[in-house]
Amino acid sequence: MRSSRSASLILVVGVAVLAGCAVRPVTLAQPLPPPAPSPSPTVSAQSIAASEELIESLVDPAGPGCSAAVAFTGNVVWAGAAGLANLATGTPDTTSTRFDIASVSKQFTATAILMLQRQGLLSLSDPIAEYVDGLPAWGQTITLDQLMHHTSHIPDYWIELDRQGIGFSDAADQTKTVRAIARTKLTPGTGYEYSNSNYVLLAEVVGRVSGQPLPQFLADNIFTPLALDMVVSPTLHAPDIALSYDDDLSLQEGGWTAYGHTGIITTPSELARWGDQYRSSDIIQRDYTVGASYEGAGEYYGAGIDLEVDGDLNHNGRWGGYRTAFTVSSDRKTVVVVMCNGHLSPLFPIADALWKIWDPTDPEAATGDPAGHPEG
Repeated sequence: MRSSRSASLILVVGVAVLAGCAVRPVTLAQPLPPPAPSPSPTVSAQSIAASEELIESLVDPAGPGCSAAVAFTGNVVWAGAAGLANLATGTPDTTSTRFDIASVSKQFTATAILMLQRQGLLSLSDPIAEYVDGLPAWGQTITLDQLMHHTSHIPDYWIELDRQGIGFSDAADQTKTVRAIARTKLTPGTGYEYSNSNYVLLAEVVGRVSGQPLPQFLADNIFTPLALDMVVSPTLHAPDIALSYDDDLSLQEGGWTAYGHTGIITTPSELARWGDQYRSSDIIQRDYTVGASYEGAGEYYGAGIDLEVDGDLNHNGRWGGYRTAFTVSSDRKTVVVVMCNGHLSPLFPIADALWKIWDPTDPEAATGDPAGHPEG
């Protein structure tokens, strides 16, 4: 079971608490070794039919929908969708429907930082105050490394916004969010503690060093070179973007437009193609594992990605009703992505069942029978 294991990256809006475990500050000092070779998945009529059957059986056709894709070495071998993108109009979710991928966006921000470090334009050992003005005293001691690996202990920015009476549907742009972060005090503790504030600040670093806001930097240096249909645009509305629904099926539209931690809009197929970067290493290189912080239970947090015990890579996300599960197999060849636009949508059951069908390292893979698989 893969995609349901890591819950540390879910942004819970409103008054819920973002839980982070303060654990011993273990880090990985060197890159992990290359993944071992493994069998290739079998692309068959059976596996395709099983994938279609499971998404149609798990998603309510009259409720918020889900879309999923499976890619092998950068090529999408299956994509499917079910449910509705817009409940009012009855518009269905399709494989071309776009979603906000929420915290799965973090790996792109982290990749931008590592690209700039490789060019000698910054160092992860630099204090954040070197790039962001107006921070309190902790700005002189908190490093980019601590931000990337969630060991800064800067509280999540939504706490300060909530204190100001700025709710999830109220307007709060990048500038207002950075100012809210600058008003916070460090929380006591050591080790890993997940906070979206870290990646908002890293987005500011990219802008200061490159001379381009993060959305433009990613467009010019990642999205366009890889021919990925992606855009950083939180709260973007368009006919092909699914609407976000809460537990009671009410619209859950956000007003917060800060980025770095969330806000990339794309489809499962495009995100699955991107996942091949962890194998091909054109833009993502082996340094994404350096300095990874220990989360607990044998898992580490690297450059915007979880390093799982069995060698898989994983990151999940939630932004309002948008939910995403992104997992790369231990051999880095297979990528499974699921996106949903309802908070109660069966994200993890779909993702876990797809692994049983498509992962050749799973003894139950390619059986075409997802029945009985635990939700996790």
